[in-house]
This record gives sequence, C-alpha cells and structure tokens, in this order.
Amino acid sequence: MPHRCLLIPEILRIICLHIKIHHRRDRSRDLQAVALVCRSFYNASLDLLWRDVTGLLPLLRTLPSDVWSGPLTRHKAVLARAIIPSDLERFRAYACCVQVYGDHYIDVPITIYHALSFHFHDRPIFPNLVKISWRFERREIFPYISMFLGPRIREMELNVSGDSVQISLLPTLGTRCPSLVHFELSTPDCYPDIGQQMKSLLSQWGQLETLIIYYLPEESLRIVAALPHLRSFTLSRADDDYGDAFSPTPGTNAFPALQDLSITASSPVLCINILKAAKNCSLKEFTFSLFGTNLTVWRDLFATLAELCNKGNLTSISVDDLVVQAEEQDPGTADELRLLFPLTGLTRLVFTTRCGFDIDDAFMHEMAGAWPRMHTLNIGAAEIFQPFEPQRLTLQGLAPLAELCPDLRNLTVHINVAHICSNHFDACLGSGSGSCVDYLDVARSPISKESVPWAAAYLSALFPKLRELQYEDDYMGFEQPAYPDRWEDVENHLAVYRHVSGYRGNDSHCSNCALHA
Repeated sequence: MPHRCLLIPEILRIICLHIKIHHRRDRSRDLQAVALVCRSFYNASLDLLWRDVTGLLPLLRTLPSDVWSGPLTRHKAVLARAIIPSDLERFRAYACCVQVYGDHYIDVPITIYHALSFHFHDRPIFPNLVKISWRFERREIFPYISMFLGPRIREMELNVSGDSVQISLLPTLGTRCPSLVHFELSTPDCYPDIGQQMKSLLSQWGQLETLIIYYLPEESLRIVAALPHLRSFTLSRADDDYGDAFSPTPGTNAFPALQDLSITASSPVLCINILKAAKNCSLKEFTFSLFGTNLTVWRDLFATLAELCNKGNLTSISVDDLVVQAEEQDPGTADELRLLFPLTGLTRLVFTTRCGFDIDDAFMHEMAGAWPRMHTLNIGAAEIFQPFEPQRLTLQGLAPLAELCPDLRNLTVHINVAHICSNHFDACLGSGSGSCVDYLDVARSPISKESVPWAAAYLSALFPKLRELQYEDDYMGFEQPAYPDRWEDVENHLAVYRHVSGYRGNDSHCSNCALHA
C-alpha cells in the first residue's frame, strides 16, 4: 500500500520534475526507471518524458519492428510495409503527452511524413501541443506541417523559404491556431507576396502578445500597431521602405501594451516614428541595430527616447552600430550618452560602436550618479575594430561605479592602464567594498608592463567579488601584441588575491596591503 502522499498527483509530478531538472546527465533513463515503479509514477513520469520532443524519430520507434526494413536511424528509415491503424496505438498514446515539438534539421525521410499523412489528415499528430518550432530547410517537407497544427498551440516559430506553397499557408494559421500568442516568422529575403498574406493573418490574431518577424510592409505594420495585447515586437530588416514617416491608422491607440521593442534597420527614421506612435505605451526594453552610419544619427534617436519614454519604466537599452564596411569613424562621445541621463530607471545599457567612446574619469562619475540602478553596462567598440586611442578613461575612473552603482555586476569598458599614478589609489580604496561586479571585459584596453601588479591589486580591492576578467587576445593585425599577455598576467594576479582573500576569511584589507607591499 503506497503512502498517502503518493496518491496526490501534484506530489508525484514534483518528484519527477526534480529528477528531470537535476539529473542532467541521463535524466531520460532515470525517468524511465521511475515510470516502472508503479502505475502512479508511470503516469507522472510519462508526461515529463514525452513533454518535449525533437523530431519524429522517438515516436517512430514505438511502431512494431516489422514496419521497418532494417534499423531505424535518423539517416535511414525505410518502410517494409504500409502503416496500419493498429501500428499507431502506442504512437498515439505517447503523442498525447507531447506539448513542445521542435523539428530536426536532419530528420526522417519525406516518405515517412507521407505515410503518416494518411492517418492524420483530419486531426493533429499532437492534440495537446502548445509550442512548435518548424525550421526545416527542405521545402518538400513544409506541406506536412498541417499534421502538427492544432487549436491549443500558443507559441510558433516558423521558417518560410518564400515559395508560393509556403506563403499560401500563412493566412490559414489564424483558423488552425486560434490561441496563438507568440509568433516568430523567419524569411531569408523580403518577399513582396508575404505582405498581403501577413495582413490577412494578423487581422485574425487580436490576442497576439509576441511578434518576431523579418519583414512587414507598411499596411501590415499598421495592423501590428493596433494589436491590443502586443507586448513584444521584433522587426529585423536590412532596408527601410516606409518613406519619410510611419503613421498608425487614424483613431487607433498605437502599441497600447508594448513593453519590448527591437528593430534592425538601415535608418533610424522608422524607429523614431514608431516610438512617437507608441508614446502612450510603457516601454521597458529597447533594442536597435543600425547598419553603417555616423554617430550623429544616434542623437536624434536618444533624444526621442528620453522625451517620449517613461523615465522610470525603461530599464534596458541595447544599441549596436552594425559594421558593414571598415571605414574610419569618430568615437562616441559623452554627448550621446548624456542624452540618456533622464532615463533614471536604466538597469542595462549596451551601446557598441565601431571605435568605442572618448570619455574621461569625470564623465564616468557623472554617469554613475545618473544610473544608480545599473546592473549591466557595456560601452565598448565592435570586436573587429580597434578602440579609439588614446583612451582618456583610466582605471581610477571605475571607482564611482563601485561606489554609486551597488547592483552593477557586468561591466564592459575600454580603459587606459598604460600609466598608473599610485598616489591616487588611497583615495579610491574602500569605495568598492560593497560592489557586486563579478564580470569585467576590458577588450583591447592598453596596459603597460609596469602597471600589471598595480592594476590587479586595484581591481581586487575595487571589485572584491570579481570572478571573471575578459580581454581580447586577437588584435587582428593591430600593433599591440603584448597587451593580451599583460592582461593574462593581471588575471593570474587576481586569482592569487582571491585565494589569499578566502584564506584570510575574506579580509577586506588583504588587497589594500598588496598595493603597499
């Protein structure tokens, strides 16, 4: 007689879920063993074993062995005879447990899909499916997606190559998957035919909450702007054909529920106009990538952000100058960053330009005071470009971040450690005693051989929780081959200081003493 607690399905599910989460090495085998304990554990384990399925192969192995001609593998699945309804008894039972299905780039042959289509032409293979990821590159398999679509699907990731058969399916998704709230559509190119199809489809999905799409014509974008529950919108595109302005449909409240906006474009005009149209929303996260431009265009964008967004609601900004040509460009300045100071609720700022930023210690103190809630700060250069030199920001300039940003954990910044004035250290030591910074990326920052021990000791005192120091070890032809070796020496010194600090019971004076040794 089992214990009364084991008669409660929720407790059995918690036990099986613990096994699935924490037994990472062979959790499927462990769940199979639990399923054999008793019928109660069998049902609970089965739900988790078959909840997530990648490809059809696991289910095909439940068919009788005489169905197959030879061994059944991902690369070889040959039918010895036709599949009959009685062969699918176990297949259907386990398929009812599947809630998340992801395709596989090398899945079973198309003949298997064709054989199954005779048995699932009027009902979905997975009747309880809630999420599907369909990213097959083989166009001939795409028509069989209809066997996988059902009314309970809430999340869909779809890859469309652009031929007429695939595009014609789009308008039918609204009736096949009426409960969808998350839709991601990938297309390799901007197909004009998609515009009309997406317009018809989006009109059917008033409940949509997340939309990730490569291309949308202006008419479809107006429909998206009117979606009442849309919280996250990502538009990835390499061109900009909306003209000088985008305006929502008159009389509508554009993007009323929008919280997360991400756009990739060749011009900031579209992004600025969307921000103006969505001025009444409570935007929390903003991501914008711009293809090859000068930094002056960022100023209009940042000024719009600061003017229209709720000063306390916007918590994350990520902007990236996408490099398309290795042409010269001036570094960013304090003027661009200062435009964002009114956004006092920022906890994450990632702003990468081709050459980084020309800022000094005084501005770093000003920035730390403007964003006291900062958790992640990345103001660096694109990986394939050398940071602007000479860098005016020094190692001592990081002290205000440790003092005024107590929640800062991830920091990426270019600093000049070529010359260190040790007389300034005493005033800075101790300011980092409460700092949470555990990740520091200095990329291609210059550092002299003489500065190595001082830099390590100072960083250890300023950021006592620092556990990971990143630096660029490939200078890609730039003439500073010794910098990576010196930052590696700094990293080794930091490891010693951490060891000594732990040995002395986290004595806060150990790094301070190292500076005066």
